[in-house]
Formats: sequence, structure tokens, C-alpha cells
Amino acid sequence: MVFEALLAERNVTRAARRLALSQPALSHALARLRRDFGDDLFVRAGKGVTPTPRALAVADEVARAVASLQHLYGDGAAAFSPAAARGTITIATTDFFEQLLLPRLLPYLAQNAPGLTAIFRPTGGELPKAALESGTLDLAVAGFYGELPEGFHQRVFCEETYSCVVRRDHPVVQEKLSLATFLKLGHLLVSPQGDLAGVVDRELAQRGLARRIVAGVSGFHTPAAVIAGSDLIVTIPTRLAKELAKFYPLRCLPPPLPLPGFRLTGVWHERTHRDGQHRWLRATVAKVLEGA
Repeated sequence: MVFEALLAERNVTRAARRLALSQPALSHALARLRRDFGDDLFVRAGKGVTPTPRALAVADEVARAVASLQHLYGDGAAAFSPAAARGTITIATTDFFEQLLLPRLLPYLAQNAPGLTAIFRPTGGELPKAALESGTLDLAVAGFYGELPEGFHQRVFCEETYSCVVRRDHPVVQEKLSLATFLKLGHLLVSPQGDLAGVVDRELAQRGLARRIVAGVSGFHTPAAVIAGSDLIVTIPTRLAKELAKFYPLRCLPPPLPLPGFRLTGVWHERTHRDGQHRWLRATVAKVLEGA
């Protein structure tokens, strides 16, 4: 399995993520493979790895061995055919992740799994535990789920930072946003959980400071029109900020204080952990988000 993942991904980090392993665990497994085969198998090349001639020579045999083991253990992934699949895939997430994923996922589905229809639902402020357990939901993706209940699995799809956004001709904000100016402005707060304290407020509180929040909104897209027509400021994920600036007269700026980033994490229930279609879905989401 490790050999096959490395051959497909050509990158140790992505291969580890594909197998739900830590990078050190995969590196140890590769070391054992090298001892068993008496060959390096995969060597560094640029930002990834490339197979040696020995690895390429045994690749087909390894693929057959993995397929045989999957069949032996009843792994539905071996039998799943995206091209022949029919039905729906349902994902609960935020409008931020929808914006990030849909333009990349839908063309991929059209080409590789045209019989599948993607349905997106709002995730709200907490993990949709019951829907995942019952099977009415295939996957939940957000950056705020925290510690998971027993029986759930997760996978990090991408890591994100924050940017501040103001209107392009803002009368106060110059090329660089100072902390003093930041604190003087009225703020919009995006809060899917419905509270009025976010990562910015926690970081400010550690410095004995506070900002003036004018309004809290549940979605990530609503602030764009408000910011474009006011002197307010909002702090949102960087990828989304850059995307919104393509359609609104907005300016993206680095925050005036260090802010911890966050991870967009996919969560699913044990009941679908080994299912072929669900495994394909999770791998597909990770694949289309590469480089996003």
C-alpha cells in the first residue's frame, strides 16, 4: 500500500495523507521496503520523489498484489468504478469551502464520474454527528470541529491563513494596515457558530486589546458587498479574500498582528471508512484541492 501510494503521489507528504499515516510512519515504512527490495525504490526529485528503475519494474506486480489483498479482505474500493457510479454525494461545509471546492470538483466529476450529483449543505457551527452516523451525509468539512467523538475519522484537506479586507478606496487604510488603524475601524465578524469572538479577538485579548465588532454574520460571502460599500473591515481566509477581490472593489492586506492559521478538515463516520465510493470521494476532494 505504501509503495502504491508513493508511486501514485510522487510525494511523501501526500502519500502519507492518502494512507492516513503520519509522515514519519510512512518514512519508516519506506525504509523497510528499501531493505526488503534491496533498492532505494523512491529517491528525492525536486519537491517530491521519483521511482527508481527497480520500482518501475515491479510496479505492475505490486498493483496486482494490492488488488488481490483488497479483494481478499472485502475492500469495496477495489470494485468501485467512478465512471459507472450513479447517485449523489452529500457534503456539509461552509460557503467558504464551497467556493474553494466547487469550481475544481464539478469539472472533475463531469469527466470522471458523470453519474454522480454533488449536494452541498450548510454545516452550521458544530459537527453534524447524527447525519454522518445515519448516512444521510457522506462528509463534513470545516475548520472548527475540534476533538472528534469516538467512531469518527478525519483528514486535513488544506491549510489556510487569514487576510484583512477593506474597500479599494478606503479613506483611512493605506498600503500597510497598522494595529492602531485596525483597532479604530468597525469590524464584521464571520461566525458560523454564532458567537462574537473569533481568533482575532483571542489574539487581541492576549495583548490587553479589543476591537469594535459592528455585526456578526454566519456566512463568508455576505461581508463582500457590505465591505465594498462601507468603511468597515473584515478578517477572512486568504484564499476567499483573493477570490472575492476578483468580483468586488476590495483590497486584501496582511493582518497587523500574527494570527494562527487553521486546517480545513474532512470528517466521516466509521460506517463509511472502508466503503469504496466514500474512499474515492475523500481522495478526489484531496486531489482537486492540490495547489488551490
